Amino acid sequence: MTPLRVGLGLVAAALFLLVLGPLRRLAQVRGWRIGRSTPVWFHRILCFALATRVRAIGEPSRAACRLIVSNHVGWLDIPVLGALEPMTFLAKKEIGGPFLGRQVALLQGVVFVDRERKRSIPLVNANIARAMRAGEPVVLFAEATTGDGNRLLTFRSSHFEAIRETGGAAVVQPVYMHFRGLAGMAVARIDRPIFAWYGDTTFIPHLFQFLRHGGLSCDVHYGDPIPIEAAINRKILARQTEQAVRALQTRARSVLSAPPETR
Repeated sequence: MTPLRVGLGLVAAALFLLVLGPLRRLAQVRGWRIGRSTPVWFHRILCFALATRVRAIGEPSRAACRLIVSNHVGWLDIPVLGALEPMTFLAKKEIGGPFLGRQVALLQGVVFVDRERKRSIPLVNANIARAMRAGEPVVLFAEATTGDGNRLLTFRSSHFEAIRETGGAAVVQPVYMHFRGLAGMAVARIDRPIFAWYGDTTFIPHLFQFLRHGGLSCDVHYGDPIPIEAAINRKILARQTEQAVRALQTRARSVLSAPPETR
């Protein structure tokens, strides 16, 4: 990717955040539906700046209450998913600490969780359920940590309770992000640390490492929604969802998908 593209794209994203961010937050406080697509355009600008091409395979559910459960590779997951549709993310409270992270979180819509305080889980789940009842799909990275993208970790079940608390026609939608191309070539295992952010790697060095390489291509596979039954156990639901995401992973890696609509 060229320095000019990165520079212009990041400047445009910053101006977008500073100018439209406060208006979006005002709308959120007042309960207005206006400006819901603002975060989507912000993430599309970021993806342009980072030369990251995103395409959706499958369709988002139109259910009134939806919990999106996806694999988790790193910080790129946020602009990739956020560029497709309005959504709220469940994120660690540390994300809201730095100024930039706090501004993006306020623009995007975030439910914060303190992973060191298990007693806070019921309150976090209540906030997730509240967001979903308000018509905001919530993204849960159920692995609870990032990995190299080569394999899925076991899904944690704690926050699956939130979807059971919505009391409506709720669904869990499994999603798999398949980072398939880098600099015009198929992604090999040795390439994964370039875009996967895990372990002890700090953000700024990882960002510059990513910028030194060519464009990234990611397919976001939407799976069939899983309807929620009142009697279903959160642990069973977590296992069902994990199996569905694993099936999407297998399909993404073994089948050449026809070119879908690029978003």
